[in-house]
This record gives sequence, C-alpha cells and structure tokens, in this order.
Amino acid sequence: MNEQTKNPESGQNAAVTLGTILAQARKQRGLSVGEVAERLKLPARQIEAMESGSYKGLPEAVFIKGFLSSYARLLELDEKELKQYLQQIFPSGNRHLAAENYKVASTELDFQDRPLRRHFPHWLIVVLVVILIGIVVYAWQSKSTSENARQTATSSQEVSVQAASIGDVAASNIRVVPMTASEQTNTQAAYAGTNASQADGASTSMTASPSVVTGTEALVIKLENRTWLQVSDKSGKILISQIVDAGSTHQFSGGAPYKVILGYTLGASIQFAGKEVAIPQNKKRTAAITVGGN
Repeated sequence: MNEQTKNPESGQNAAVTLGTILAQARKQRGLSVGEVAERLKLPARQIEAMESGSYKGLPEAVFIKGFLSSYARLLELDEKELKQYLQQIFPSGNRHLAAENYKVASTELDFQDRPLRRHFPHWLIVVLVVILIGIVVYAWQSKSTSENARQTATSSQEVSVQAASIGDVAASNIRVVPMTASEQTNTQAAYAGTNASQADGASTSMTASPSVVTGTEALVIKLENRTWLQVSDKSGKILISQIVDAGSTHQFSGGAPYKVILGYTLGASIQFAGKEVAIPQNKKRTAAITVGGN
C-alpha cells in the first residue's frame, strides 16, 4: 500500500480509497475482475462493489469485512494497514450504524454465480439398476412367449399347408418299393382266394392300440405327429384322405399295391407284409410312396 494507507480516511472515503488500492493491486498482478471472482468464489459485481467503495447490495458488515480480508490476502496486501482501513470503514462504536448502512434484504443477496458441486444421488443409481433389471426380465419373458407362440403357429401352419401342398410333391419324392418273388406268389394265392367283397374294399382301422393286421398284403402306418394322410388301393379307390391325429395307427389289407401320401414324414413309419418301408425325406417333409406290387 502507499502513503495513503498511513492516514486512512474515515467512513465512505476510506472505503473508496481501499477500493482504489485493491483495484490498482489487481491490475498490477494482471488479474481481471472475473479471475478474482473465480478465485474468491464471489459474484463479479461484489468485486466491483468492493473496488468502488460502494457496499450497497452486499451482505452485512461482518461479511463485507470478510470479503475485503480475503481480497487483500489474494493480492498479498499488508494486513495491518488493511485493519486500519476496516476500522475507519466499520468503527466499533458505530457498529450498528455501519451494519444498518450496508445491510440489505436477503432477497438482494446473489450467490448464483458461485459454482456448486453437485453429487450424483446414490438412490438414483439404485432406481436405474432396478429399472434395467426389469427391462431385461420383461424382454426375456416377451421373447420366450413370442417364441412359444411362433412355434405353435408354425406347427399349425405346417399341418394346414400339408393338405394344400400334397399336389406339389415332386416325382423324385415317389418311391416304388417292389415285392420279392416269394411275396408276389403268396399275394397272388391269397388274393385268388379272397371273395368279391374283400377285393372291392379294404378294412381301415384308426385306434390308439389296434389289433395288428397280418398277411402278405397288410399295410400298417404309424404316425407320431399330426399330419395329412392319404391312402388309395390298387383300383385307385381312396381309403383315407384327411388330417389324422398324432400317435395314431392306420391298418389296411387286401388292396395292394397302395399309394401312400404323407404331409409330414417326421416320426412316421410304414410296414408292409411285416417289413419296414423306407420313407424318403426332403425339405418339404412330404412323401408319396407306392407300396407293394410290381
């Protein structure tokens, strides 16, 4: 501080003089009002008020003295000389008067420019985690439900389409399984002894546990899945043509050779004259097979 500090003025003049000293010291250090406000964590208007010596709009005297002391320490001013100015500005005998002159309403205090450190609330993290878990569980349940629905719809659609797609069975899917010479001889002998009623018709059985039809022309079809089944005899007469239930067994006799059409080959088995008949597989899962005869 300069010579003015040795004989401080009284009252308002002392405040103006101290403000001038603060402003000069700040400029000598190359600091702006904004930089000082940032370091002291005060609004820039309060720094300007202290440098002008007009404390209107600032808090009570005790706070102003604290602001001035902090500002002087920042500028490394002499503390003893600062105290002399503070005694002139805020004389102890007129403490209440000084406080009244510089007191402002609480609504005029402005500390909005002070940077605030805000901590992220921990409870919000817990809420977000719970919400995230709920979303994952809901997505998993929705996926599982939609997958089950899709599989059910696909299964029903395959069965429904089987009847419509039977006519599209390619010729490569038809496989003729001829009988052996001994089987042909036995078939002719058995067929010669069959009466007219047996030659014109065929016996069809669709029971869960039927009595097994035996004979050289016995055809047994077992189905593990619900599917379309069509069987016609040697005369072209259709013995069955419908969607049949899963786990059903169908038996025919006296009408070889048979033409068998399956809408869904998986889990199906065919026996003729007690022997297994190979069922060709393809991407459409359909098959048309001629069983027995030449």
